Amino acid sequence: MNSFSDFLKQLWQRLGSMSLAIVLLMVLSIASVIGTVLLQNQDQTDYLQQFGPLWYWVFRSLGLFDMYHTWWFLTLLGFLMLSLTACLWRNVPKMLKEMRSNKVTLNERSLKRMELLQHWKLKSVMSVEELEQAFRKQLYGWNFKAVEENGQHFVRADKGRNHKWGYILVHSAILIVLVGGWISVQFGFRGNMAVAEGSMEKQISFLKGTESATLDMPFQVRCNSFDIDFFQTGAPKEFRSNLTIIDEGKEVLTSDIIVNEPLFYKGVYIYQASFGDGGSDITFKLFHMDGSQKTRMAQTGVYKTWKDPETGISLEVTDFRPYNVENIAENLGEKKFKDIGPSVEYVIRGSGIKPVKVKSYMNPYMGPDGQNQGSWMMVSLTGDAKDYQPVALGLDMTSPDEWKLYNAFISHLSKLQETSDNKAKYEAFQKATHDVYGDSPPENIRDISIRTVQAVNMLPQLPWPVIPMLDDFEHVYYTGLQLAKDPGMNVVWIGSAILVFGLCIMFYMPHRKLWLVIRATEAGAEVSLAGMTNRNQIAFKETFNDLFIKLDKEFGRS
Repeated sequence: MNSFSDFLKQLWQRLGSMSLAIVLLMVLSIASVIGTVLLQNQDQTDYLQQFGPLWYWVFRSLGLFDMYHTWWFLTLLGFLMLSLTACLWRNVPKMLKEMRSNKVTLNERSLKRMELLQHWKLKSVMSVEELEQAFRKQLYGWNFKAVEENGQHFVRADKGRNHKWGYILVHSAILIVLVGGWISVQFGFRGNMAVAEGSMEKQISFLKGTESATLDMPFQVRCNSFDIDFFQTGAPKEFRSNLTIIDEGKEVLTSDIIVNEPLFYKGVYIYQASFGDGGSDITFKLFHMDGSQKTRMAQTGVYKTWKDPETGISLEVTDFRPYNVENIAENLGEKKFKDIGPSVEYVIRGSGIKPVKVKSYMNPYMGPDGQNQGSWMMVSLTGDAKDYQPVALGLDMTSPDEWKLYNAFISHLSKLQETSDNKAKYEAFQKATHDVYGDSPPENIRDISIRTVQAVNMLPQLPWPVIPMLDDFEHVYYTGLQLAKDPGMNVVWIGSAILVFGLCIMFYMPHRKLWLVIRATEAGAEVSLAGMTNRNQIAFKETFNDLFIKLDKEFGRS
């Protein structure tokens, strides 16, 4: 039993040791740096693409993607809290006792070992009381205590004797901050919510470890409107959401929020985090590639998949953007930003067709000189937006006459032999022009003819039975909100304030001690001035020397 008791005592002393606390602080600091550099709670596919399969599984097994909730991080946090508790439990009573104690007397050995020491040999000109009074007069604001012992008169002066409160407060503050962090980890949350304009939502989603999780809020959030301003470059300048909080079926709060100006309700902060398409209605115009000149409309929406009953293809609409600001300057280094109009992104699939990601623009591309260069789209064979390649269709697909001219030209070309020369092809185009425009072709027929020839070379290469082009839309934004509850935040703030106060005491309130020792002799008196401090030795040495000079003038040299 004694050995077990001794083991527990040694364990308790080891828990409260400075070496263990420093090691735990260093490990937690390194882990916190990793958690700061490595973005937490991101999508797992993003981690896989960033680090590759090997390091992805290494980091995942260590829990680095949600590090602050891992068992090992919380265990380290718990050990550090226990270490600080043991340190305070063991040392605070000693420190309080030391601050209350005020030993005045000094033995000869202790006096000789003082850092700062000066002596006087005085004739019996001044009494002990006068010597003590001269000493007290030079030290305004100091605490004094005097005793007589073994024929010697001791006067002790202290300033900053409560300095050890700095150590107590700093250690206590760190413990309070850690407790606040633990409370936030255990009882707080941070999740995302997407609310389309005019709709309500009450559920947030977040990543817990490597899995997605959801949590219902005790209230609903309705997005009344969403507004966004852009810079000239097309980058978002400011986005603002007008939100209404609905609690138990009643509207209790309506307010605007922008980035860094959250809404607070029932302990939950609601931040403006992002925005995107909230499920806009999309109308496609389908151009049949079978030579029938047929066009028809398809109604669908963002985040929906439309399947064509005639051709069997499907269009999975993934995004819509009403504005697309691009630099259309022709020379490298120049900047000429212009909104080139709405675009829709979709994935086209079908039997015998390789799925590809397409970004189709509603308006034809107008060059820097204002020349119509026809409709166009971006195509990614990998499905990654980074791999988009521009595809110029040639035709202005918003012009029905150009679509008719293209099909008429194809029809007349099909009647020619493969060996037909350019003259025959030109005559075929002339016939197609007459079929569409009669004897009154438009003034820009030359530009139209160039685009039509480009389309004849380009469009048959597309493997799709129809070409889906954006024709109309009804746009709706969603506001991306981040909801966070941090119940330990106030505890952390209190701990931080105590920490600053304790550091100020530690750095700016050193404990300075002075002794005046008076011994009566036959010739008069021997007086010793001694001093010591726990911090800022140089400044205290100047104070001590100044005091010595002033007392020397008072006492007079023998």
